[in-house]
Amino acid sequence: MRDFRLLRGLLLPALLSCATTACLKANKTNGVAGSSGSSTTGPTTGGMNTGTGGVNGGGSTMTMNGGANNGGSSVIVDPTGGTGMVMKMACADSANQQGALPFTGGYTISDSAKSQAKAAVQAMTVTQKANQLRGPNTSGFSDIFRTADDTAAGIKGFQFADGPRGVNLDAYKPAGSQAYSTVFPVSSARGATFDVNLENQIGSAMGDELIAAGRTMLLAPTVNILRNPAWGRSEETYGEDAFLLGRLGSAYVQGVQEYAPACVKHYAANNIEHKRETDIAQMDEQTLQEVYARHFGMIIKDGGVSCVMAAYNLIQAPPTAPAVNCTQNKHLLTDILRNEFKFQGMVLSDWWAMPGGQNLTAQASANAAQAILAGLDMELPWNLNFSTLENITGTGIQAADLAKAVEHVVTEKFRFKVNATSGAIGLKATTSKFNTSTFSITNADDHVALAKQAALEGTVLLKNDKSTLPIPAAAKTVAVVGLKVAWSLQGIQSTGTVNFAKDARIGDLGSSRVIPDPAKSVGPFDGIKAAAPAGVNVVVDDTGGTSVAQGADFVVVVAGLTPEDEGEDYTIQPENSDRDGSLALDGKHGGTAQNTYIKSIAALGKPMAVVLEGGSAIDVSSFVADVPALIMAWYPGQQGGAALGDLLFGKANFSGKLPISWPASLADLPVFNSGTTTAMPYYLGYRWFDSQKKTPLFAFGAGLSYSTFEYGNLQVPCSTVTPGGVVSVTVDITNKGMADGDETALLFVSWPSSKVATRAAGYKELKGFQRAKVPAGKTSRVTIPIRISDLDYWDTTANAWKIESGPVQVMVGPSADKLTLMDTFTIQ
Repeated sequence: MRDFRLLRGLLLPALLSCATTACLKANKTNGVAGSSGSSTTGPTTGGMNTGTGGVNGGGSTMTMNGGANNGGSSVIVDPTGGTGMVMKMACADSANQQGALPFTGGYTISDSAKSQAKAAVQAMTVTQKANQLRGPNTSGFSDIFRTADDTAAGIKGFQFADGPRGVNLDAYKPAGSQAYSTVFPVSSARGATFDVNLENQIGSAMGDELIAAGRTMLLAPTVNILRNPAWGRSEETYGEDAFLLGRLGSAYVQGVQEYAPACVKHYAANNIEHKRETDIAQMDEQTLQEVYARHFGMIIKDGGVSCVMAAYNLIQAPPTAPAVNCTQNKHLLTDILRNEFKFQGMVLSDWWAMPGGQNLTAQASANAAQAILAGLDMELPWNLNFSTLENITGTGIQAADLAKAVEHVVTEKFRFKVNATSGAIGLKATTSKFNTSTFSITNADDHVALAKQAALEGTVLLKNDKSTLPIPAAAKTVAVVGLKVAWSLQGIQSTGTVNFAKDARIGDLGSSRVIPDPAKSVGPFDGIKAAAPAGVNVVVDDTGGTSVAQGADFVVVVAGLTPEDEGEDYTIQPENSDRDGSLALDGKHGGTAQNTYIKSIAALGKPMAVVLEGGSAIDVSSFVADVPALIMAWYPGQQGGAALGDLLFGKANFSGKLPISWPASLADLPVFNSGTTTAMPYYLGYRWFDSQKKTPLFAFGAGLSYSTFEYGNLQVPCSTVTPGGVVSVTVDITNKGMADGDETALLFVSWPSSKVATRAAGYKELKGFQRAKVPAGKTSRVTIPIRISDLDYWDTTANAWKIESGPVQVMVGPSADKLTLMDTFTIQ
């Protein structure tokens, strides 16, 4: 990799030369005009864009189609040289529409697994069957991550472990043991990679470590839509868009399931932590189907996921219907999962998500019958409501109902070869090992390297005025500074302190917690120091002072959130583990320490960069205008500091893009939590901003690079296409800079003549993306397939999924606010 700092003198003039109208020819391929909205060029020297608004990241930055100028280093050119001529043809159904995208193999359940499971279930007594569907205990926390072995039948109980940022061994480790396993960046950071291949590798690595540790089901991925960044578990999901979640979730599941079953969670509309056990998510049927269920359907049909976890909350859809617990909701668990999505796996409850929580109530029999008939197969972690199964079989539920649920469970055990009570488990041998003395994963250096790669790809450069980064060669002293912020919880660990300058940030302390080997973990200071070129002195200050920064040539300020600011609900009760109403740093209890500190460093007038750590968007309004470079590192995992050092010094190139729309304030978003019942509208994320004609501070897909990319030569090969077809869109991405880089092209569609009310003018949806390596001075042709089946919508009148005939507009670009390459095709 070239040293980007040495290229600054050559690269900056090239960037500035592109900030002209010649680089912004309006694309009118096939007579389709550019999208509405003013298009102005922001100042090329950074600062605030006074055109159409938003933060200008500097360089060749320009605002296209109105909206925020997020400092995109991507430039759009006319693909046809102004001719408007692209050869097209009529496209028919594809013989393998599902296989047009990677990691879409769906279900592979052998006939042998099915027949073995059926025979085993037929030989069971009623109690043996019931034991397959419940936890082994009636109370107590000693054994909540397993179900009982059936020694008489020779069938092993499930041994669960949480994800999704690594295999959680801490939850059931013996006293005094270490329980180390690989800690990857959190899912929101991996969403920012837009890299399905990398996510598949991460899933495979976790599957490997799961089986090495003797566990037999990974409770991941988490794919709840990030409706609002105030959600306490925002770090656990990939972002705000259903298509992105479906694609990354399918890739991850197929990786895990090379070894063992995965369980996608939390189904459905689980996006508020406070009082999650009683929250009612209220919506219409189209919103339920298209927004809160669609990506689960993709992970079922494409990923072939083994298991779905039913969420805590209740669903009220439509708003006039009764509110029903997800664990007992026949519409969710049977009508949608089994009948619409053709789910072939098992459904289990979230821990204590059945009515009654951790208590056995007088309604246990009725609760159990309702759950079994709705489609729930397993109550966890205790034997509470399902303790009545033997007594109600033949009354509340029939023998066939019980047998069907058991067969769902036992088939998955045979499918993944985790059924035997002794001997090897899993579909293949592991490369990592498990040390029983330390209760830790060993021999997994390749997984640690993968964690660094994910941090490199997921870190997002949001602002880079006047090419402040990479740290220039002239900077001989670099200061890494940050505060030490204390936090307290009521859960797993009661108190602690985050040293932002030094600590490797790995996320909250809820069920997704993972403990890394300290010897293989790297925080910001150590990572920046290790990456520094010879002759550069890297110093640190965690005292809150400014003298060390004053004596430096370049300052890196690290700030962010703590486990008290956001996390899973049980860790912070009786407080609210969702974010506070401001999204601010230190905002949970009204503090301003980190904001004040950042401003004090900025006041020194030194070249500087601010690095943020957190699960989702953070309010930067108090300091963003004062700092020349801004980076979102998320919770980057055990190798996050090493990745940060390489990026800051230009040994690696930024390529992460926001998987969320970053609001200027929480007031720009729909209401997060209305109390007991929260109305959840159809539009969220970039679709909400479009519908409200509002501009986010940073758009979905925003992210800068040390490279400069030009998009051109958009080719939509189909004039018409049938509903079973695939349109393989291509676009050229040219790296006009002097540094190699990765770029992700985003493909959105709209329906210019739609009769569907939710697809009104200005509406668009992400329906494709492709990450590509583009060497300096080269052009990469990128193919982005559109499966027409992914363009369906829920017809409420017909109560069915439909594909709308008529024209579809294709828009391609680097982010949701920079989509000037356009063309159309027509669905017949």
